[in-house]
Amino acid sequence: MNAAERPVKIVPKPAQAGEPLVVVEDITKVFDVSPPWLNRVIERKPRTLLRAVDGVSFEIARGETLALVGESGCGKSTVARMMVGLYAPSRGRVAFDGTDLATLGTAAGKPLRSKLQMIFQDPYASLNPRWKVADIIAEPIRVHRLIDGDAAILARVAQLLQHVGLAPADAEKYPHQFSGGQRQRLSIARALASQPTFLVCDEPTSALDVSVQAQVLNLMRDIQRQDGLTYLFISHNLAVVHHVSDRVGVMYLGRIVELADKSTLFSTPRHPYTRMLLDAIPDMQMTGKARTPVAGEVPNPLNPPTGCTFHPRCPLANDRCKAERPVLRRLDDGAQVACHAVEEGRG
Repeated sequence: MNAAERPVKIVPKPAQAGEPLVVVEDITKVFDVSPPWLNRVIERKPRTLLRAVDGVSFEIARGETLALVGESGCGKSTVARMMVGLYAPSRGRVAFDGTDLATLGTAAGKPLRSKLQMIFQDPYASLNPRWKVADIIAEPIRVHRLIDGDAAILARVAQLLQHVGLAPADAEKYPHQFSGGQRQRLSIARALASQPTFLVCDEPTSALDVSVQAQVLNLMRDIQRQDGLTYLFISHNLAVVHHVSDRVGVMYLGRIVELADKSTLFSTPRHPYTRMLLDAIPDMQMTGKARTPVAGEVPNPLNPPTGCTFHPRCPLANDRCKAERPVLRRLDDGAQVACHAVEEGRG
């Protein structure tokens, strides 16, 4: 193997003080879920628009793991897809390493594509069942032309399989020959094949058994430390979030209602919705502490409540909450909360 064919590991750029790797500015995603045009004409109905994400902003530092949590339908996965360019924001901007992701589809944005990768929720659906593992993992290497020569590519595939705890001989197998946890390891290996610096993990362990979840999460943490990766981790499982995250953003009906360091959010949650989510976690220590389950149902996102969208379920809501949308405000300890009750000291 000559020098040109030898796999080269790309080392991420060293972190610079105050320079985030990912910047998300007021992104919004609106989907048109209207019936067909003829139906609307006959029934005399207007277009129906779903605001899946509504003005979300945050930053992710190099080497950091930011987790987004919330109930199903809150917009977490839509944010994830906008972070890698699968969806274009209806409004707002996503910047990666100083470059707007709107350029991903252009020649100028081509170098960015290998730096952004995604691990999907279902390992059974995210791998091509007709391809061997060697072809699945080698595809990003070939598409981005990272290594020349079939022998060098196969050597890199073997290296990646070992990196995620599998054997090089597994390259000749098909996805159906693996368990769920092993398939997710294959998904991780495929994501790492393009030598990314930023991984979006969309509930990567929710389809796995609890014991396998721990193995995959520990693997992802080890890989992050070894390769200097930055993660956006999407989950509805607060126990998983506590294990992997540095900061946590809580989403409700397309908006971030609280954003704080992991230790701050779990020890002193401010927003009533965050408190209710934490209270719903089973008390394994049997402390006898009074616990309040998450009450009520998530409102219809096609017709969200006015003002604070959480007010129909909030025990602290008043007339201001029903009429005025709260703004995400930074508190003294650095946490950000969008809640009139917290602002007025009613919490």
